[in-house]
Amino acid sequence: MIIPYAQAWQRYLISFIKHGDPNVMRLADVSVPWEMAGENMNVVNLQLAGFRNDVDSQVDREKCAFWQRAEYAPGWNTSPSP
Repeated sequence: MIIPYAQAWQRYLISFIKHGDPNVMRLADVSVPWEMAGENMNVVNLQLAGFRNDVDSQVDREKCAFWQRAEYAPGWNTSPSP
């Protein structure tokens, strides 16, 4: 039996890079919907049994806020070239 966890994880990442949403291209039969961390610090946890949604009480809210605001992202120019 092949368990495609690596492929599912790659789909999350590529989907986030291409669409800004890790769920657009996710493998629905293998993975779970990835929610924003929010106030509850929701995370996706990968274990031997597979992906599952979980709450991480050890997440540093201040550091996580940086990623939520997307201040690291460049200003993408999506207008068509003349």
